[in-house]
Amino acid sequence: MARMAFSSPPFAGLNLAAGNNTPVKVLLALAPIAIPAAYMVYLQRSLARHTAASAVICPPDSLSSLATSSSSSSSELSLSDRDVFPSDVRHHPDQYVVARERVTSHAIPVASLRPEFISKKGNLSGLLDSYLSATLTAFSWTPQAIMMRRMVSGLEDPEAYRRTFDAEYLSACRYRPGDRVCGVYVVRSRSRSKGRVVLDFAPPEGWKGPVVEGVLIVGFDLEVAAARGRKNERESRSRSGSEGEGEVRFVNETVMWREKDGGKSTPLEGRVGRWLHTLMVRRLVVKGVQAVMGER
Repeated sequence: MARMAFSSPPFAGLNLAAGNNTPVKVLLALAPIAIPAAYMVYLQRSLARHTAASAVICPPDSLSSLATSSSSSSSELSLSDRDVFPSDVRHHPDQYVVARERVTSHAIPVASLRPEFISKKGNLSGLLDSYLSATLTAFSWTPQAIMMRRMVSGLEDPEAYRRTFDAEYLSACRYRPGDRVCGVYVVRSRSRSKGRVVLDFAPPEGWKGPVVEGVLIVGFDLEVAAARGRKNERESRSRSGSEGEGEVRFVNETVMWREKDGGKSTPLEGRVGRWLHTLMVRRLVVKGVQAVMGER
């Protein structure tokens, strides 16, 4: 391919020292801020075409309002507060501030998933592993994760900690209780019937980075056409996985809490922090969906 030649360097005709070029200098000065900001707005709008997001902060919101506002037809599968919150938060909610963010993919036809997930022996457990692995691998390349990977001062086994960010490790992980991924997340529980994995924010001993109380809830909901009626959960999941019927909606939830008196605000409480976090999670959901559909 022929190279395009310039007769003079870019901006060669601009006298930036001249007073009448002040607007040009201002634009050039603002470019390092304006261009990334414009890209982030574009990215948010693009991701919003494939995902939906909602968040509640309690107080003043009620934690139940998030589940109430969900349009998922599989709402009966959602985890209970007992599965998410420690006993202190459940029994003394007035003493805590809780932030809960939910990002979901748009409904996707089961038939569009990779063949191994919709065969007669559809591996729904494998679907959950593949989706979770893809989202965590995408997270491992974010600036946040890159910084976390370098925070090894004080850790007993820095190499083992770093390895939990590797794509090979995340791909091979079976996400069983006790498994550590991306440094600071540990699988607490896994429910096949509910299609969910719960991960605690649990940094290793010696960790000197920021610490928050919270969990990640990752999984999917299968939705069977209403005209065919609902069967029991195990049967409906078997039919969808084996015959390619219905639709699937992938879910990523982030829940954080702190003591109301004296606790440091969580990233989800501020508008800017929540917007940035939601943007990141939208992208992770899209990456996860692309992986289980065989897209790049």
